[in-house]
Amino acid sequence: MLHADHHDTKPARYVALRGEADGSTADHLQAELRRLLAPSWLTVLRVDLSALRFLNCAALSALLTVRAAATQCGQQLSITGADGCPARVLALTQADLVFGHPPLPGHPRTPLASPALNAAVGPA
Repeated sequence: MLHADHHDTKPARYVALRGEADGSTADHLQAELRRLLAPSWLTVLRVDLSALRFLNCAALSALLTVRAAATQCGQQLSITGADGCPARVLALTQADLVFGHPPLPGHPRTPLASPALNAAVGPA
């Protein structure tokens, strides 16, 4: 089960995800984040993953898709508070660089070393 709670501090909206983000919740996650990005006053959507227990590639793909849509509209989506499994998925895929999340200790980075990731996310 995946839950999303949010609060606003204009021009930003803060979203806290809790539960598990996987293939069965990825479509819901994408739809909910797109809905939360809808207000015209919104410039930044900060997604807090500190209470997220699990994140897989389907859910990460949903996050990247919403980020790309936000960027096209002049908005920004960033990730905060990732720990445990979500932080590991972000680090292994180097999506932590895309979302501006600090890398895990011991995971040195070269910015967007993966051509496939560059193509998937477009310009920052």
